[in-house]
Order: sequence, then C-alpha cells, then structure tokens
Amino acid sequence: MSAQTVTKVFSPPSNLREIPENSLFDDPDADIILRSCDHHEFRVLKHNVIKASPVLQEAIQSALSSHTASTTPSLPSVRLSDSGATLSSLLSFILPMPSVLPSTIEQTMLLLSATQKYQMEFTKSSIRAVIASQDPPFIRQETALRVYSLAQTHGLRQEALHAARTTLTFSFTLEDLGDKLGATPLVDLHGLWKYHHRVQTYLADDLTAFKTTGVPSEMTGQPCSYGTLTWLGEYIRSIAESPALFDITEFHMFLLHHTSASHHGCKCANISSRAIRAFWMALTNVVHDCMTRVSIDVFRNI
Repeated sequence: MSAQTVTKVFSPPSNLREIPENSLFDDPDADIILRSCDHHEFRVLKHNVIKASPVLQEAIQSALSSHTASTTPSLPSVRLSDSGATLSSLLSFILPMPSVLPSTIEQTMLLLSATQKYQMEFTKSSIRAVIASQDPPFIRQETALRVYSLAQTHGLRQEALHAARTTLTFSFTLEDLGDKLGATPLVDLHGLWKYHHRVQTYLADDLTAFKTTGVPSEMTGQPCSYGTLTWLGEYIRSIAESPALFDITEFHMFLLHHTSASHHGCKCANISSRAIRAFWMALTNVVHDCMTRVSIDVFRNI
C-alpha cells in the first residue's frame, strides 16, 4: 500500500467507530504487528518504531525472541494498552507519512501521554510543535480547565502549567465559572485555586516593590491633577487581586476611567505611547518572573 493510500485511510478518527475494522496500517514489507487494546492491528516496519522508543524497542525484542521459539508462520506481534485511535495518530508521527493529530482534546492528551509512556521525547516535541501551531490555540480560555484536568491525570507538566496560566486570564470565581464547575473534578479545581492563591500572594509582594522603585520615570514624570499617579498605583495593586486585569486593554480602560472622572484638566491623558510601552514592558517582566517562580514552586512534583 502506498503512502498516499495510507494517508487517505488514516485521516484522523474523531472517535473509535471511525476506525476501519481491518488492519489500520498494512505495509507489505512489515516485519512486526502492533495490536491495540481494542483489537486493531498495525503492520509496520519495526526499525521505525525501535528508533522512536526505547520502551517499544524492548517490547519488540521480547516479541521477536518469543516468535523465534515458536513455529507459527505469522509475523511477531506486540500487544499495547493504547486504543487504535491513539496508535494511529502516534504512528503517523513516527512513520514516513503525513502527521495527524486527533480531533478531540481527550485523544490529543492521550497521544501525548503515550509519548511519555514510551519515552518518545523527539516525537512528543514534534506533536507539541504541531499543537502550538493550531488556530485557534489548543489551550485557550474555553479549553483551559479541561486541558488542565487531563494534564494532571496523565502527568503532563507542560500542558498543566500552560493551562493553569491561561486560567489567570479570566475571573476564577464561582459566579464566572458557571457550568464549567460541574465538568471539572473538585480536586483539579482545588489545585487551580491554590495556584491562583499562590500567584496572588507572590504578586502582592512583587508589585508592592514595583510600585515603589520599578515604575519607569517616563510614567511617573507626567503631572497628575491629584498630585501623584494614584490611579496607576490602584491599577498595579488590582492585578494582585485579579491577575486577569494584567491586560493592556484593561490598563487603557483604567486610564480612560481616571481621565474621564477628572474635572481638573488632568494631563494623564497625554501620557506618551513611549512612556506606556516602557511601563508595560517593566510590568510584564515583573509579572512573568513572578508566575515563573510560582510555576516552579507549584508544579515541581508533576
């Protein structure tokens, strides 16, 4: 079967029912059979699989030893604990054929988990690169809670961290989470709550220091009707209380509210774009450094 034909047969299955009943990969030169937990066969060249995974290399060598001692004419086979959908996608990143990602969050996380189980570091990096190129992003506000929960289940530290940081971009309250609460295990919600609390604690200290010595002079040199840039201090403090406010749009809304409420000809509306860029860059460095420290602290054991 040609590579082109295989590509047509193995377009990404969105669920197990879309997988054909016959052998999923049927290389005429195959010298090993990989069997999924749901009884699908993958006839492939062992060389490609062995190069990709030391774990599968050991399993294949064991199967070859057992097969040599038997009299059966069939190819040696290795039974794996993964589904046909997971193996189909996994092999597409190993064999000389177009790579295919699963169509659901759950199957994508199972795919990454399989690369971790089989110690396929290069393959895992390749899959993550494809995931990172998706539009819309794989991990975003709408998917962050689900990805975090699955990442915790499968021990995927990078995805858990990315998803946790994404949850900082929206309000993490009972009212705002709404029906998402029922779909997320309580243990994961509790873990995220601790993460948010730790971020807020770290930010409170770091931003207090930033207000005192870190705000660029381009920003503080602008005269204000109130004598000091009180509104700027309030905005910086608000980020610690709600990290979702760390957003350039929120900052401009804060500034607009201040200048609109002033009846004394406040000149804060004239702050230059250069001053704002300098301030935002300095603030971004503080916030990102803080989140990095929290991530190391909270996720070191995943």
